[in-house]
Amino acid sequence: MFPSSRSCRLLGLMLLAVTPGCSKHPRAPSLAPETVYQNDKIGLRFLAPDGWPLAARADLPAGALNKPIVLVTYLQSQASRPAEFQLMGVDLPVDTDLAQYLAEHQIGSGKWAINQAPESVTIHGETAVRYAMSRGSAKSEVRREATVFRRGGRAFFFIVTFGTTDTERRDQVRKSVESVTWSK
Repeated sequence: MFPSSRSCRLLGLMLLAVTPGCSKHPRAPSLAPETVYQNDKIGLRFLAPDGWPLAARADLPAGALNKPIVLVTYLQSQASRPAEFQLMGVDLPVDTDLAQYLAEHQIGSGKWAINQAPESVTIHGETAVRYAMSRGSAKSEVRREATVFRRGGRAFFFIVTFGTTDTERRDQVRKSVESVTWSK
């Protein structure tokens, strides 16, 4: 005796409902677009740059951060040169000269030259320092801006890397940095 067509359809629908959860291969979780970055471990919240897709996100590991760790990365490939916005954290003694640290240590890809005096900025009552940097020359020059907040013995670097003439991307990231609030 054969099952009725109604029974077959019902069985087929049940199998379809179960099948997506069954896979022999692991899958990475999808990175959903987000308009707000919030990290309760460090008490940080800011607006993500408008239209910049989330590329990577990491949890803050327990213990000391002896080298910079990337907490979040956003990418923008709509310009003539791709732009990148990263938040990094690292433990540094309070008396560390941040300009010297940026010049001597690789934060992100390659070493950068600071090309103007640091600028002190205050955002929602919190003081930060903004550094303008560059790498390369002429057609291959790339710019970077790092806005650094000190939170006790930890420094948080908000870094945007962009093409020399792409001030629009720089300004989009500045807007995100200007939305930074700290709750701890």
